Amino acid sequence: MAGLLGDRGTQVLKLVVVGAAAALLPACASDSTSYQEQALRASEGGDLKAATSLAQKEVEKYSASDQCSSTTNYNCGTLALAYSSLAEYQILSGNLAAGERSFDRAKGALQRVPKDNKPSATGMVYRDVSEAYWKAGDRKRAIAIFKEGTTRGADEWLYTSSAAKAVAQQDGRPAPAMPGTQAAPGLPMAAPGAPVPLGPAVTPAAATEADMTVKSTPLGDPATGAPAAYDPTRGRPPSSAEPAPAPLAPSPLTPTPLQRSR
Repeated sequence: MAGLLGDRGTQVLKLVVVGAAAALLPACASDSTSYQEQALRASEGGDLKAATSLAQKEVEKYSASDQCSSTTNYNCGTLALAYSSLAEYQILSGNLAAGERSFDRAKGALQRVPKDNKPSATGMVYRDVSEAYWKAGDRKRAIAIFKEGTTRGADEWLYTSSAAKAVAQQDGRPAPAMPGTQAAPGLPMAAPGAPVPLGPAVTPAAATEADMTVKSTPLGDPATGAPAAYDPTRGRPPSSAEPAPAPLAPSPLTPTPLQRSR
């Protein structure tokens, strides 16, 4: 993907996205020569004519039947990105009709991208073209393309476009953060698609010896005179309601003194 992106940080991030396209899309070629990256660097230098020419070469390279066709979708993702880059340069150069044709062809290539990779490719394609119209001054068209992309299953990359931020502001919602940047103070930087981290876990306090000691609970009630619970370790408590045990009487089996025999 390509384009004139305003601040340098966004340009660097976009170069990373272009370089990572081969990893994101199995539809990317293994050839180390990339007109796409050369076109991006040319556009950063302000040479839109050279960027457009290089993007056209990228399109021609991946339009071959063995790259993206009805029989193979190996490089359809790369072809879609090449078309969206070409559309962006054409729009920024003022050739809107050519830009729309390239955009239509990018959407055609997206139809052949494998399902698992389609959201990321769709997000990049629609963001490229929406951003181009925004920078060209046609913000109405930029917003329309953004909204169309949201109905085509684009991933979060589309939501970092200028049109997406404008729509969020109109709706009173926070503007989405660029993937890989810190969205709000105090929040860690997260990559696109990463889950939102939860708060720190709370570790329960360790139990003390007092908490682990089992204490008997007396049931005696001074107000009612109810006896206390029997505690085998302390013996039965005295109670006025129970008579004291009588002393033991001599047993009848106790032998008497032997008498002297006659």
